[in-house]
Parts: sequence; C-alpha cells; structure tokens
Amino acid sequence: MTKEKLGDENNGEGENGNDPLKAIDRLEEQIQVKEQIILDQQELIHKLKQDLIHDPLTGLKTKTYFEGIAENDLKGVASPENEKRTEYKGYKNISYLFCDIDNFKSINDTYGHQVGDEILKEVAGILSGNVRNIDTVCRWGGEEIIISLMGVDESGAVEKAEKLRKLVEKESRATISTGVSSFKEGISFEKLIKQADEAMYLAKRGGKNCVRTYTNVLEKDKEK
Repeated sequence: MTKEKLGDENNGEGENGNDPLKAIDRLEEQIQVKEQIILDQQELIHKLKQDLIHDPLTGLKTKTYFEGIAENDLKGVASPENEKRTEYKGYKNISYLFCDIDNFKSINDTYGHQVGDEILKEVAGILSGNVRNIDTVCRWGGEEIIISLMGVDESGAVEKAEKLRKLVEKESRATISTGVSSFKEGISFEKLIKQADEAMYLAKRGGKNCVRTYTNVLEKDKEK
C-alpha cells in the first residue's frame, strides 16, 4: 500500500512539472529566447552603425562619417610617414569636389519630392560608381554631394570633376555644378570645404553645369 502511494506521489510530481526532462526543455526554451534577443540587438546595433556611416536614401557616406575621416586624411597628406593606413601612404595631395544638383528646388516643386529623390539617387550612383576605392563620396546635405580625391592636385581634380559632370549630364535627368579646392600646407578641413563651396557658387553664377576652382574665386575677387 505504501509503495503504491509513493508511486502515486511520484506520478503526481511529474504531472506538476517536477520532471527533470521537462525542466531541461524549459531551460532550452529560455536559452533560445535569450539568443534571439541577442541576435535582434546585434541586428539593431548593425543598423545603427550603418545609419551613421551610410545615408539611407543614397547609400553614400554620411556627413558625420566623412568629417570623422577627414582629419586622418589631412594628417596623412601633411605627414605621409605618420599615416597608419598604408594605402594612403606617400600621397601628398588631396582635393575636394563640392557638387550641387542644378535647379533641384525647382525639380521638387514641379515634379514632387519622390522624383527629386529618384534624381538624387541617380546622381549619387553615377558619382560613387566612377571614383576609386580610396576616394570617398558623401551626401553633405540636401542635394549637395562632396567627393574627396586622395593624392590628386587641383588640375587633376578639375579633370575628374569635368568627367563626372559630363557623365551626370549624359546618364541622369539632372546636371551638377562643382567647386574644387585643393590642399595647401597648414589648411584645415573646414577651410577646404568652405573654399570648395565658394567655388561651387561661382559655378552656379557662371551658368551652372560647369566646374570652377577656388583659384577661380581668387581671380574673380582680384577683378573687383
């Protein structure tokens, strides 16, 4: 009788969830849930990193990322022997192209922002698809795109800017005006971008769909 009661009690414990196998199953389920949470968090972290590096609309590098690498780029140009990234070692020049899509506000106002976004992506794809791996293409803001050309002086940058301008005119529904600035000893990244921006506005005033340099800006100022 006692044995039967003990047996009945053990069966009852199994039904109440005290079976070691069931406990292991529950533990495995908990582990699986935690593993999925970790995977979800890793995916979120990856997305956040990508959003910091790549513009979600165009896929170009973001302004934040671009500004972050600019200091190292300039240090590498000013002192090539101190540059850690070996692929840049020995380069003594860097130039920036400041590209702005012509009449972009008018495009948005006339055809809508969806068409404007499509054109922006077209232009971004052409520019990023026709530079070297060591060059960086960044969406600076709105319809503005900046390209860094490592190891390229002003004349080389103008040549490259002209090729890109012609490609955009041929292969997209837009044109671009581009300003060029190039490295000088002791110059800061902020100053280089300001110079490229001034040259771009000179291109706008010159009829758009053209390339101007900061040297052209200085020459224009002398004429005044």
